[in-house]
Parts: sequence; structure tokens; C-alpha cells
Amino acid sequence: MKRICLLIAAMTAFAAPLFSQSVNMRLNSFFYTWERADSIGISTNHIRGYQNASFDINGGKWSFNTWMQAGEDLSNKIDRGFEFTLYNAYVKGSDLFGMMDLKLGRQFVYAGVGKGPLDGVLLKFKAGKKKEYQFTAYGGFNTPAAYDFKNYGSLGNDFLLGANFGYYGTQGLVANLSYMDKHKNQKSYAAPRLDSIFNTTEIEIEPDDKMFTLAGVDFNYAYKQAFNVYGKLYYDINRELVYKGELNAGYGTGPVRFTAGYLYREPLISFNSIFWTFEHKAYQEIEGSVNYQFKSGLNIYGKIADVIFTDASSLRYQIGVGGPSFGASYIGYSGEAGSSNGFSAYGAYQFVREILSGTASLNYSSYYEGSIEQDKYNAFGATLGLTYRPSRQFAIDAQGQLITNRQYSYDTRLLVGFSYWLFSNLNK
Repeated sequence: MKRICLLIAAMTAFAAPLFSQSVNMRLNSFFYTWERADSIGISTNHIRGYQNASFDINGGKWSFNTWMQAGEDLSNKIDRGFEFTLYNAYVKGSDLFGMMDLKLGRQFVYAGVGKGPLDGVLLKFKAGKKKEYQFTAYGGFNTPAAYDFKNYGSLGNDFLLGANFGYYGTQGLVANLSYMDKHKNQKSYAAPRLDSIFNTTEIEIEPDDKMFTLAGVDFNYAYKQAFNVYGKLYYDINRELVYKGELNAGYGTGPVRFTAGYLYREPLISFNSIFWTFEHKAYQEIEGSVNYQFKSGLNIYGKIADVIFTDASSLRYQIGVGGPSFGASYIGYSGEAGSSNGFSAYGAYQFVREILSGTASLNYSSYYEGSIEQDKYNAFGATLGLTYRPSRQFAIDAQGQLITNRQYSYDTRLLVGFSYWLFSNLNK
């Protein structure tokens, strides 16, 4: 844990002179213990520690933002023992020149079909009387899978770029057009092939770096609190097909609200993936639900959905009740997806207001493992947790977990965590 603390201190010391108005920092330390059994029946106990850290240093229109995690084995090392992940590390400029936002560095992009980690730049331009027209453009290197700084390609074969044009209307309408192009550098490899006279020879194979080229449109319209409709249509340019289409609508009157939805989905497959060689089929889903909310805040709801495959279908049905601090539900499946029944419940209670609270959850399911399986199996899971918060800046969490199913007669785990939050105004 010392390594991540030293890194935080170094980054803070570097960024503080640039952004000098406030610092917002969160530190979370968690320790996780479990028992591991190998193939010859020898079991070992393990303890692993995690340190999550996020902090923002703000100064007027500029800020420096990070989010990182370190993990280390404290008992019985597995693999490398220590791992460090830097999820975010970027400089952000807000409302620059009254019409532009900027993010430079490691970040996660959400822009319609454009989604994923990026080491690069994102620009958002705003226009209109109420800045209802917004254009977003982004580009840079793909963030390495391990969130480190190794194994980059070049901007010619290892990049993510895209754009999104959005309209944020004042009459409840939001609409977006988006585009994304992603290429990923693939390592070359040697493989035997036949030459022109059918002799076997070894040649160097260089896979295509093309990965995803996507375009899409989505919208949302809301009229007061009574009616809303949402839809999206996403297109895979490489495969020349619609891979996702969705339309949902909701209507509320008094304490009752009705919803209906339709979903169409094809598997989204990378251009250079081996999965292109297999046959894939789309499925559709039609769902409806009703929800009744009492004045006390209690909700009672029911949902039913039909999942439609090429030559079969599966029914999913659910009923439940929920409140501000508790809930319970039943869910069942029948048809092509198999036969199963599940029940879940959760609850939270404050023993001492804003100081000591507890949580608990239960999950039970009964199912057949296959369409021709005659035996029914059961699975059960439970958690029990406590949170002690002596001040708003510091909290201690503990949670016990229990699982029992066909593979494990029981599996118990314990999670203990410490959280610290700091906000400081550097101008005082």
C-alpha cells in the first residue's frame, strides 16, 4: 500500500501549484479473506488488500482528476502479488471561452456508440441560447488492457476516435447522433501455410488492426412526469447490420405507472475476432411492467418479458415490493432459457442515526441445469454487513458473505474496509 500512497503524494505535489482552490480526496482500503482449494485437495487461506483512491484538485475553470486502485496479497501470494491500475488521470477545462469543455489524459468516454477507455483528448463544443447544441469529438490511444503504460501501438494502428452531435431541447427532447472507429494493434505470429507448389512453409501473419466501426442514433422525450419514450438504433459498419435496437415507453397516472419495451440485439463482435467464423443469430425481447407507489414510499411492481429466439422463446416474470430501506422480489424463467425460480430480499437499518447501520441480503434459486436435466439444483447466498461512521470523513465497513450451491458445500468470505474523505479549500 505504500506505493500507491507515495504516488498520490507525488501527483498532488505536482498538480497543487496549478490548481489552487480546493482539494477533494477519497481513500478506501479494503481487506478480503477467503479459502482456496486446488485440484489435489490442498486448501490455503488468503488475505488480499485493496486501496482505491480518487482526488480532484480544482482551480476555477480547471481541475486535475484521478482514480486509481492497487491490490496486494498479504497472505499466500497469487501470481504477481501486487497490481496497480490507473483508471483516470486527466486535466479538465470547463466552459472555456464560454463554449468549450476539454479533457486531456486518461479517461473513459461515454458518447453514444462511442464507449471505452482512452488515453487522449476529448473536446465538447456548445452552441445556442441555452447551449442546447453540443458537439463532442475525441481521439487518442487505446488505454492498455491492464491500465498501465505498456504495449502501445502507433496512432496509425492502435487508436480510438469518434464524435457525437447532441440536441438537448428545452421541451423535454434529447437526441444524439454518434460515430466511433476503434483499431487495436495485434501481435504478428508465425504459422505454416502451403506455397504455390503445395510445399509447407512458415510465414508471418499480421492480423488486421481494425476492431469496431459503429454509428448510432438515440433519443429521449419526456412530457412532465406523465409520459416518456426512449429509443436507440446502433449499426455495425464492418458487418453491415443493426446490432442493437431499443424502444421503451412509460406512462404514469396518479400512483400507477406502466412501461413497455422492445429490444433487438445481435452479438457485437470485433472485426478481427475468431468468433466471426461462427454462426450468430439475433434475439428479440418484449417487456411490460406495472408499478404502484403508495404515499408512504412503498412500491409494488410486476414485470413480464418474452425473449424470442429464431425458433424458440423464453418467458421471464417478476413481482416485487420495495421501500426506502428494504425490498423483496421473486423471478421465474420458463421455456428455452430453462426452468428456474429465484427469490431475493435485502434490508438496511440504522441502529444509531448516521453513525451505526447494518445491511443484510438473501438470495435463493432453484433450477434445472439443462433442457434434458431431470435433477433440480438449489443455490443460496447471504450477506451481512455493518458500517460504523464516527464522523462524516471516516467510516469502517465489515461484510460477511456465504454461498452454497452444487459446486460448493459452502464458501465463506469476509470483507473489511476503511474509507476516508477529505475536502479542503486551499484559499483559506
